[in-house]
Amino acid sequence: MANRGVAQALYLYGISRSADAKASRVANPGIDGVHPVQSISCGDFLCWVSAIDHAGFSREITRNMENLEWLALHSVRHQQVVAEVAAKGTIIPARFGTVFSGEPALVKDVLGRKSVLEKVFARISDADEWGVKVFGEQQAAPEKAKKVRSGKEYLQRKAAHLKRRPDVSGLSEFAAALEKIATDSAPSGKISAVQPDLLWQATFLVPRSRRKQWDQALKNFLKKWAGARRIEVNGPWPPYSFVSDAE
Repeated sequence: MANRGVAQALYLYGISRSADAKASRVANPGIDGVHPVQSISCGDFLCWVSAIDHAGFSREITRNMENLEWLALHSVRHQQVVAEVAAKGTIIPARFGTVFSGEPALVKDVLGRKSVLEKVFARISDADEWGVKVFGEQQAAPEKAKKVRSGKEYLQRKAAHLKRRPDVSGLSEFAAALEKIATDSAPSGKISAVQPDLLWQATFLVPRSRRKQWDQALKNFLKKWAGARRIEVNGPWPPYSFVSDAE
């Protein structure tokens, strides 16, 4: 991976257990769109990396952290590599932008975290991350609404609408049903007005062996809430939300 005249480093996508890894090659390109992704043996682990221009990439990250187009392109490249490896075996995804000066530094870091990594693998092995959101369906407005007579009346009506409390009945039952199937769960941030009618959201770590149970539980509540609530599910994903202790 050497390139004369350029100080290269290693960009890390994630870590697999050597015994679990079923792929030694990755078809997707590396974070820079040029260098291929390779695996490096780190004791009992395989580290998925690609070469980068250390100084150049560091400057790019610093300069482009608020450049949404740049971030979108490079985060997608990162995620594509992680997803490709995850489709063939369990992987602990690395945080976006994780860079090591070279192979010795990478191996030293991974071996120093061996016990922590093993605990994380024990938790996430053969499981996927799923995101779940519940939305309240908007009710149709009455055919004949009272005419607003003044600006004050308009503001009062708008304030009353904003103060209207959403119906959250049954959400705890829904969460409990999913938690019985999942082995772990994580909050997905505070509910805000950015997504209208969003009532509840969470992220779950679901064993692949329980996928049918997971799908059936979601179908049961879809049927129960038909016309009143909408369930949005995304996944399966590599377990990004459940590996923070390995970082």
